[in-house]
Amino acid sequence: MDVGTIIGIGGAFLMIAISIVIGGSPTAFINIPSIFIVVGGGMAAALGNFPLKSFISGVTSIKDAFLWKPPDSLETINFLGELASKVRKEGILSLETEIDTFYEKDQLLGDMIRMLVDGLELEEIRSSVEGAIAQIEEELSTKVAVWEKLADLFPAFGMIGTLIGLIQMLQNLNDPSALGPGMAVALITTLYGAILANAFAIPIAGKLKKMKDTEILYKNIYFLAIEGIQKGTNPNILRQSLSIMLGVEVQEEA
Repeated sequence: MDVGTIIGIGGAFLMIAISIVIGGSPTAFINIPSIFIVVGGGMAAALGNFPLKSFISGVTSIKDAFLWKPPDSLETINFLGELASKVRKEGILSLETEIDTFYEKDQLLGDMIRMLVDGLELEEIRSSVEGAIAQIEEELSTKVAVWEKLADLFPAFGMIGTLIGLIQMLQNLNDPSALGPGMAVALITTLYGAILANAFAIPIAGKLKKMKDTEILYKNIYFLAIEGIQKGTNPNILRQSLSIMLGVEVQEEA
């Protein structure tokens, strides 16, 4: 679990809550019609932009924003370097006994090693991997797009709520008791929209985008390692190449 996301989003809401409590009555900031307008309206309008399955997958990916953490770069480089050393000493077929371990680490990596062990040519492996990566990238990009759309729509529906509240207020100018509720809807919906977009949807979208970029990078790293192993690249050279791509320093092994 990445505590940074929890601290960031939780801290933003905490600061807002503290300012509300210090400034006056918290109950003044609770308005059920405003919640329906911003949350319900924003979610419904976002659904109209995506197939139902994609939308549900995007919304439920919120758990990934809190649970995902980036892979360890050095651990990955050492793992792939050891893999290359093993193949160089014992041959490609030596990987077959550990195929389950590779699948546990990454599904696509397991597929690549399975194809390597089965004797497929490098171009055949490349074609399959590129297709798989493109599919993974599309799925992850859709999840990001759902949250980016919500970040756009929450403030928009906040403005719609403001207009509704102003209309209700103007219609009842001769009734002072109706001015307060109308003004509350007008102001609170804008507040709800701004909070949900900036303190919630935008951070979630940003974290999912980081996850997508990292996942795609590591999928490509795995293929470069498989390519190097198939070509018989020196494990130390392979480690150095991967370290450059991941922006870390590694010690050359004897």
